[in-house]
Amino acid sequence: MTDEDPQAGQRVRRRASRSAGPTGADADAAAVVVPTEKKSAEQKPAEQKAAEQKVSAPVDLGKPDTPPEKVVSSGSETATAGEGSTAPARSKPKVVLVVGIAVASVIAIALAALTVFLLVDRNKASNADEDRARYVAGARTTALNLTTLHADTAAADLDKFLAGTTDEFKSQFDGRKDSFVNVLGQAGVQTDGEVLEAGFEKSDGDCGTSLVAVRAMQKNGDEAPAERNYRLRITMCDVDGQLLASNVEFVP
Repeated sequence: MTDEDPQAGQRVRRRASRSAGPTGADADAAAVVVPTEKKSAEQKPAEQKAAEQKVSAPVDLGKPDTPPEKVVSSGSETATAGEGSTAPARSKPKVVLVVGIAVASVIAIALAALTVFLLVDRNKASNADEDRARYVAGARTTALNLTTLHADTAAADLDKFLAGTTDEFKSQFDGRKDSFVNVLGQAGVQTDGEVLEAGFEKSDGDCGTSLVAVRAMQKNGDEAPAERNYRLRITMCDVDGQLLASNVEFVP
C-alpha cells in the first residue's frame, strides 16, 4: 500500500502492521504458565538461608564421630567435660570414699595387731603365773618333806625327801646317808613340819626360787615337843618335765 504525500509529491510506502494481541497459535502458547524469575526470587531467601546455616555450622574434620560432650551437674553448678574442667564433680566424693576405706583398713589392722599382741602377752603372763605356782608348790613340798622326820622311819623319810631333789643335791649325801639315819634313831628325833606361808622370789631360766616359812613341832627322846620356826630358800628346777629341788638354804 502506498500513500502519496501531497506536500512532497512523493510516494510513501508503509509496512503492514500486526495487532498487539496474540494469534491463535500464540494464544495457546501463552496459556502455558512458565515459572518466572519472580518465583525463583521468592524461593531464593529460604534456600539461601539454609545454605548459610549449613556453612555457619562448625565442621570438625579431625573428629567426625565425636560423641556429644557429657554434662555433669553438682548442685546448682554445671560443668561440661572437655571445656577446661580439671576434675569431674564426683571425683571428690570418690576420693573421700577411698581415703575413708584406707583409714578404716589401717584401724582394723592396728586393732587386729593389738588384739594379737594382747593375746600373746596374756598367754605369756598366764604361762608365767603357772610356772610360778609350780615352783612355789614344789618348794612347799620340799620344805614339808625336809622337816617331817621320825626316828623309826628315818631311812624312808630321808629317801622321800631325796627323791624330790636333783642328782647334784643328792650327791651331798653320798657316804653320809647311813650315819644321818643312825643319829636320828639314837636321838629319838620326832619332827613334824607345817608350811605357814610360801611365796615366789625369782626365776632363772628353768629354775625358780621361793621363800617358805615352816613351823615344826620337834622333840628329842622323852623331852616335851618344842616349836621351831624356819625360813627356807628353796630353788626348784624343771628337769625333763619334773620339778626337783636343786638347793635348800636356811635363812636367818
